[in-house]
Amino acid sequence: MSKPENRDISNIKLIEGNAYELPFENGSLDMVNMVTVLQEVPDRNKALQEAKRVLKRGGILAVTELFPDPDYPWKSTTIKLGSGAGFVVDEISGNFFNYTVRFKKP
Repeated sequence: MSKPENRDISNIKLIEGNAYELPFENGSLDMVNMVTVLQEVPDRNKALQEAKRVLKRGGILAVTELFPDPDYPWKSTTIKLGSGAGFVVDEISGNFFNYTVRFKKP
């Protein structure tokens, strides 16, 4: 926020956290967005369970992956991880090089 064009932004608050212990109340968020991060987390299921904890019912988990990230997973891998954590696939967009799988918390 040190750039002059960003000094007037007041509706964003940076919060540092841990994928396994997010600093938010249960069911308090509408959306969790993971961009090229899920494959970097050693215990992916634990991180997904934590995302599910903080999401409201019907909340969105969006997982975006970009090729040529060295840890790039196939769409099917991302779908399997999210579904295995109890999320429901809502929408899939993009292509091989850049995709987003959008899940809903039931």
